[in-house]
Amino acid sequence: MATSMHVAAHARAIAKSVQAFQRGETPDNTLIPVCLVCDNPQKPDQCATTDWKGMLDPVSGQRFPSHREFCPVYKKSVLKKATIQAISAQFPWTRPQKDGTISHTIFEAASGLHGSGRAFGWWTRKPCCADSSRYVHGFALLEEDHLNDEEGWLLPADQIPWLDFSSRLAVPPRGPPPVEHGWSQYYAWRGLPMESPAVLLLHWPLSVYRMLHVLGFTQVPPSGTRRRLTVHLLGLDRELDFLPVFGELALLLPNIDLDLILFGNGVAKLTQKAAAHPSSLASRPFVYTYKAPKALGAGTLRIELSCGPAFYDGTDLTPLRREPPHALLAFNAGISDDREWWSMVFASRALEIPFAVTDRGELRLATDISWFLRRMPALHMAWWPEARLTPVERARILAMGRVEYPVEMNPYMYPGPKSVAVQEGPVSDNAFTLIITPKTTGTSGR
Repeated sequence: MATSMHVAAHARAIAKSVQAFQRGETPDNTLIPVCLVCDNPQKPDQCATTDWKGMLDPVSGQRFPSHREFCPVYKKSVLKKATIQAISAQFPWTRPQKDGTISHTIFEAASGLHGSGRAFGWWTRKPCCADSSRYVHGFALLEEDHLNDEEGWLLPADQIPWLDFSSRLAVPPRGPPPVEHGWSQYYAWRGLPMESPAVLLLHWPLSVYRMLHVLGFTQVPPSGTRRRLTVHLLGLDRELDFLPVFGELALLLPNIDLDLILFGNGVAKLTQKAAAHPSSLASRPFVYTYKAPKALGAGTLRIELSCGPAFYDGTDLTPLRREPPHALLAFNAGISDDREWWSMVFASRALEIPFAVTDRGELRLATDISWFLRRMPALHMAWWPEARLTPVERARILAMGRVEYPVEMNPYMYPGPKSVAVQEGPVSDNAFTLIITPKTTGTSGR
């Protein structure tokens, strides 16, 4: 497994920045031109002119959404930069750059958490600019045992969100999960100091929880009863490197038995590798399981790697009709950017399977809604001419042009905003949620 994260020049630059960071100096990055109307970063010169008018897809000939069309939306979105900065300001180790954006790379490097390979626990990343050809997301799942909390988090004991409460260092939460969603409330419930950088990984399971919340799946079952919840988590890749962190969901969902079935290119590659490791974690029916303490509702989590294709087939909905999950979820989806997502949206709306996603920026979601979701009624026949829909299913697709698609800021986002090179407004991982298909009375009983 690769352990070199960067080529030599990049590694030296990071080391120099770490020294400046440790001296208390403010990080800097190169500012880029901004739109004078909405104060949003723009591509320079000729690219900016083309982007203002809207670029043409060289394959389809269709014109992509233009900056001119979305400039009012951009202007409104830029106002949320302060709110995103306030979320980050809760953590004393965040240090804004001179343009107000935040990068945690230098902090992670200074803390010994920035690198590639097993020695970096759950913080491991695919090499940035060094050779990454041998790196497999989820490589630790080709072993026979998971890392424990200390080996995975690599943090001081008081900064670890413990799941192994048999450890003398671990203190379980007191009482039910906080009603108000936010990092300060969550850290208080978990007994973590705000000095802990655990948020840099916890935002993944907490964003799953938030998506389930906006879909209406987090209600605690009546006393003495349990509820099973099956969720397909789509588009997985680097999340495979820290699956035990998702055990947090069992604490958050008392009296609920949650099955997460993972799909994505990363999952497909990992299961192929696992064929040569029959005793590995990745070869087991459930790659990870966890049960919360009885006093906290004994919620359970089972994570399964899908053995099927990375994405759904929009022409054959039979498998989903036969055994639909309770919900579909995806991180940082970029729905309109990648055609592989489109069949999932199509299946979700046709079969009325609740579907929520996160994305990095509100403007990306505005594009998804106007350029893709609202156009589905006119375009689905061209994309999936062989799909066989019932009259009811077809009516659901035709309704996509006139329904609402709620977008909300995610209080459990990755601390940002991140620096961006083009017109996306303030962005951060899992910053906003979008409901593509809401939960209805007809789907609640699945």
